[in-house]
Amino acid sequence: MVELADKVGEAAWKIRNLEDYDGRLERAARRFDEISGDRAEPALVVYETALMKSGRGAEEVRGLVREFLDTFEDEEEPLTIPRASGIMNVEGDGWFFGDENLRVLTGRLLGQFQHRVAQYNYVDEREVLRRWADGYDTRLFVRRRIHETEPVVGVVGGLDLTLFQYLRVAAGGNTLVPTENVSRALGALGYEGDAYEVLAVAESLALHLDLPAPIVGEILEDIGREGFADFPEPPREPAEDEAAEEDVRSDAGVSSAGGAVTGGAAAEEREQKPGQGDREARRAAREDSGKGDEPSRVQDPQAREAPGVPQENGEKRQASPPEDGREDALGTAE
Repeated sequence: MVELADKVGEAAWKIRNLEDYDGRLERAARRFDEISGDRAEPALVVYETALMKSGRGAEEVRGLVREFLDTFEDEEEPLTIPRASGIMNVEGDGWFFGDENLRVLTGRLLGQFQHRVAQYNYVDEREVLRRWADGYDTRLFVRRRIHETEPVVGVVGGLDLTLFQYLRVAAGGNTLVPTENVSRALGALGYEGDAYEVLAVAESLALHLDLPAPIVGEILEDIGREGFADFPEPPREPAEDEAAEEDVRSDAGVSSAGGAVTGGAAAEEREQKPGQGDREARRAAREDSGKGDEPSRVQDPQAREAPGVPQENGEKRQASPPEDGREDALGTAE
């Protein structure tokens, strides 16, 4: 996991340090805002996702969705999920590119979210879809690669991972669609894998770039569409920090040849370490002072009769009288 995080961090550095990174980011944000602006009603989000299964281009699909909105929009009656579902039940297959299966798929998806809205009492439809898209349960089913068993949309069937993620992004989820262009862009950055792995790496890359995942998805979409692969390389650190080790050795006075101590450091070390003779003398002194048998003259210099202290030989010497005859000027000294 640590190695994967380091690789994703390196990929984020390469993208952030592109010469035209600011321009790419601005274009991606503008395009995502334009697409999100066309998805005014949650019912149309579900309708658009179902139409994408037809294999038609995104612009053609959104054109049909806008036509449906212009036809049935009513200022007095919003185009809610129940109302849109009722309209599609009585309209023909013309609103589904003539494919009855798309009409059935759309009706089932709308029914699932209508039931979900009923469970969230007094919660706006748009918020219900967003909670589903960013919910922990939804993420868990995708992470475990069992999105087809997800209890809201997965049980309907007919949506592969790409369309499942398309619906999550359209519903306001902080995720992206693992398209072929996104996979190609990540391949240029050194990643390979299936759609689930592409999704996991791309979402982690969004965290490292500190950007919403849909914006990062648009950036990767452009890079993959262009076939761009000339990414800058991050600066490399020395493999074993040889330069740092050499500096430490020089400061410590260690030669690069054999590591012998030289100069003032060696002299100071020799002064601090006592010789063998000094150590033996100090040890003997500690042993003698620890016996405590006989006091020394240093311990009691005034004790004449102290045992073990020999008396000084010779007679007592009298002090010479001073020249001026004053005998009491100086006393006798023993």
